[in-house]
Amino acid sequence: MDKNIFRDFENNRQYTMERLDGISSAVVLFMVSDEIKFLHFNLAADKLFGYEKGGLSALTQKDALSIFHPDYVDRLYSEIIATMRDGKLFNYDCRILCRDGSYQWTKLSAQLARQREGGRLYFHGVLTPIPAPLDSILKGCHYLIAAGEAADRGVLLGLIEQMGGTCDITDNGLDALDLFTGSGQQDYRGIFIGSRLSVLNGFELAKDIRHCDHPSGACIPLILLVSASDHETVQAARDIGIDTFLKKPLDQEEVSGLLKALKQPAHSSPQPGRNRV
Repeated sequence: MDKNIFRDFENNRQYTMERLDGISSAVVLFMVSDEIKFLHFNLAADKLFGYEKGGLSALTQKDALSIFHPDYVDRLYSEIIATMRDGKLFNYDCRILCRDGSYQWTKLSAQLARQREGGRLYFHGVLTPIPAPLDSILKGCHYLIAAGEAADRGVLLGLIEQMGGTCDITDNGLDALDLFTGSGQQDYRGIFIGSRLSVLNGFELAKDIRHCDHPSGACIPLILLVSASDHETVQAARDIGIDTFLKKPLDQEEVSGLLKALKQPAHSSPQPGRNRV
């Protein structure tokens, strides 16, 4: 971007804004003194996050930081301080508020274009959508794993933790039922039920969960781990309202896809993943 962009912006704002709107990349101009002030988002930036022209500027007029997810505000200042100390470029991965209320993972690549008396710093930058970091995908999501086979527990636990989630684990069907029915403070996003459980087998556990008094019993996603020969179990499970299965041996890509589908709370998505067997 032209290093004189701020001079042009000050001398002929309307012309400069129109010129920036002709750029296909999402561009932002901002200034930092005691606080951050956004001067302009071009049309491509508004469209990237689902806003009409001028939407981001209007949103940040009263509170410049309102477009950032609260978890990423402090890091923005840290990056700016590091830029002042060590150089003129920074790349900041953050989450920016979309018009529909969701947050888009975004890389803000910015360059210090001008520094004025009084400590005012002027930056121009580009906003680029990026995939969510792997270890943040399941942040805040908690699961229950009830599986008798160590290999199954290992695959599920490894992926859930790698993707930022947490879980309770047991190889005892009755303990799993107690964990669920006593989980007043837990909001499980799903329960993975495998074979070779002690006390209760997997199907009995699933049936007891579906018919228990817990408010989420009828709708919480239950994922049965089944082999190719488990046709009778699969049909019986469907008869009591379970239609989500993972084939054994577990495939990490398939499990990962299902975990992403289970991100929403159980009461809003009773059966988020439907893997046919």
